Amino acid sequence: MVNLVVTKRDGSTEPFTLRKIHRVLEWATEGLSNVSVSEVELKANTSLYDSMDTNSIHELLIKSSADLISEKTPNYQYVAARLINYKLRKDVYGQYEPIDVYSHIKKNIHEGVYDADILNQYTSEEFKYVTENIIKHERDDDFTYVGMEQFRGKYLVQNRATGVLYETPQMLYAMISMTLFAKYDKDIRMKYVKDFYDAISQFYISLPTPIMAGVRTPTRQFSSCVVLESDDSLNSINAAASSIVSYISKKAGLGINAGKIRAVGSHIGDGSVVHTGLIPFLKYFKAAVKSCCLTPDTYVEVLDESEDTR
Repeated sequence: MVNLVVTKRDGSTEPFTLRKIHRVLEWATEGLSNVSVSEVELKANTSLYDSMDTNSIHELLIKSSADLISEKTPNYQYVAARLINYKLRKDVYGQYEPIDVYSHIKKNIHEGVYDADILNQYTSEEFKYVTENIIKHERDDDFTYVGMEQFRGKYLVQNRATGVLYETPQMLYAMISMTLFAKYDKDIRMKYVKDFYDAISQFYISLPTPIMAGVRTPTRQFSSCVVLESDDSLNSINAAASSIVSYISKKAGLGINAGKIRAVGSHIGDGSVVHTGLIPFLKYFKAAVKSCCLTPDTYVEVLDESEDTR
């Protein structure tokens, strides 16, 4: 191990030292019972290789901590979560300490991932108030490993082609709150922003995925799920498929009532052809969903309001 070198973020290399890993793991396990720094190090040790980059090493520590989660040692879920949080902050802010809300918003508007209208809605004093009195970055430490993985996999604004993340969970919660109450009366809205932020960041309220992922972005996704209804005609079925593509591309969840489509073998027109039934059209709708599926968990729910099997 003494001969290994590590590739840093800037492309330069330096000799591998266990001391740095040990220091990070000591921080990640601080105050947690029945967890061991040496156990994580031993588990990670077998997967280290020469010229491994620092990002891969950190992901290895996360995986090694997660692999140690069991009924007897549940606190490793918090070790893994803290390690994800540490990496997120480094990736998003370039340092562990978060930057102020206004600077963060400006940066992400420049990147094209935040809705620029937020700067027209709030004053500099209000942005400062959010930074100093509302947002509580330490609440990221309350997440478990599964929760943190869900956030960086589904909810945080990111470039899904490159994997670049642009925010941390508390910034997400603050941005959602500010966006939702931007049009409220200026004399009272900061109270609503704070109360709502506290509710969602402390898990008293659980928001649906489309709002979590899109409400603060140029997509402006304020709705969660949409119900579409297809009639029993090709024009209506094609219109439903077109609507699916439009809604899915905007991160909306969908429900489709396909109960009016006739059963297989049903009479059509003069009887020269018979109906292919519901299944081929459900596959058609599913293909429309997948054509613009932006996140791994996007799905379509089919609502059949008829009493017979179609």
